[in-house]
Amino acid sequence: MKNAIHYIFGILGVLLLIISCQEKTEPIQIVNLRCENRVDPLGIDNLHPKFSWNLTSEFRNKKQTAYQILISDSKENLDNNNGNYWDSKKIKSDRSIQVAYQGKNLTSELLVYWKIRIWDEKGKVSEWSEPAQFEMGLLDLKVWQGQWISDGKREPENLKEFYETDPAPYFRKPFTLDKKVKKARLYITGIGYYEASINGLKIGDHVLDPGWTNYDKRILYSTYDVTDKIVKGGNCIGVELGNGWYNPLPMLMFGGFNLREDLPVGRPKFIAQLHIEYTDGSKEKIISDKHWKTHEGPIQRNNIFLGEIYDARKEIKDWNLASFDDIAWAQAKEIEKKGVRLQAQNQPPIKIKEQVNPIKVTEIEPDVFIFDMGENFAGWVKLKINADAGTSITLRYGELINKDGSLNPMTSVAGQVKGRKKDNTLKGGPSSPEIAWQSDTYIAKGEGVAYYQPKFTFHAFRYVEVS
Repeated sequence: MKNAIHYIFGILGVLLLIISCQEKTEPIQIVNLRCENRVDPLGIDNLHPKFSWNLTSEFRNKKQTAYQILISDSKENLDNNNGNYWDSKKIKSDRSIQVAYQGKNLTSELLVYWKIRIWDEKGKVSEWSEPAQFEMGLLDLKVWQGQWISDGKREPENLKEFYETDPAPYFRKPFTLDKKVKKARLYITGIGYYEASINGLKIGDHVLDPGWTNYDKRILYSTYDVTDKIVKGGNCIGVELGNGWYNPLPMLMFGGFNLREDLPVGRPKFIAQLHIEYTDGSKEKIISDKHWKTHEGPIQRNNIFLGEIYDARKEIKDWNLASFDDIAWAQAKEIEKKGVRLQAQNQPPIKIKEQVNPIKVTEIEPDVFIFDMGENFAGWVKLKINADAGTSITLRYGELINKDGSLNPMTSVAGQVKGRKKDNTLKGGPSSPEIAWQSDTYIAKGEGVAYYQPKFTFHAFRYVEVS
């Protein structure tokens, strides 16, 4: 009898434990809030941006059955659960991706904050998520006060001139601030490629920007938070331009395809606006116009397919600092570019994702080395150099090596431009190289250790020949 009572109490204890566990809350956390598939994006231009989120819980079989989104123009409003831009109310849905905004009109440069809560399969409401935010870009061409500017050089007059030295241009704009900055945004794009800096520091981690589009119809721009890059006193914006897909060579690809006849082409150019808001509420804009200065930089040639030639002897120290004397520089030229839509670059930009180190280095003949990177990839080489002034170092790229260990570049020659036709004319057209090697050349300045990596080209390769 006593044992039976113990069993009964034991069973009751187990039942009570199970009931106790079932009565515990089964919380769902809302994480990874995204707007337009990005976390806290800057410079979006979709008037009905789309929201996504993820759910996590330590319990199984949890499910969202409804959600509510709050969007406010201030953190204070959001903290008080005042969705003064959009309060979706409770929407019965298990959807957690690409939920479109349905609130008040969004305007250029507007910064808003948002959060979400959900109801689970039992009708229990979750806690509010941590707040997220997004900021609108420049939604109308009328808001773009900056002008497209270029170095003003003329187009080549014949095919031979296309293959001659054509240095990538530098541009600079010094300016002075005398008040404390609350917020600063740089809106910028350039075609073919551009790289921007403020006070000597590169802006962002993008490379080969912007993404390729039909440059006669739309061009993608990026928005950067540069609040911590500008200072009270003297500042300077610097921009360097590359040819990219906007200023290709007239080389005949794949037997006769000329990019210059099929793409919108021209001299590299860019447009930029720096919007500054001060702590006293006043605002200021620094725009691209003819008052910027321009000069040739050390990149003597750059091409998507044929690579770069970089002459370190032509480097200009501190060119993108406010203290630099640019009296000898030329005025930039304003360029009219009508009918082109400037659109926020919302897709993931090109970035350096991985560093690959060589697995083997072979000297195949005196001062000629083959570096085996161990895998095929798209990218470029970073060099560490200590050489006398004028020393030329050439890198050639390929996916294969020959039986004797030498580089076999023929599977990665640009556009299959290899040798001559039966009539002895160049396959790539007049003045083109006989073989369109993927190559880069660095000319040393002879001032100790230096570093170099190409900026406006990329290559497909496993092996690199250095000579």
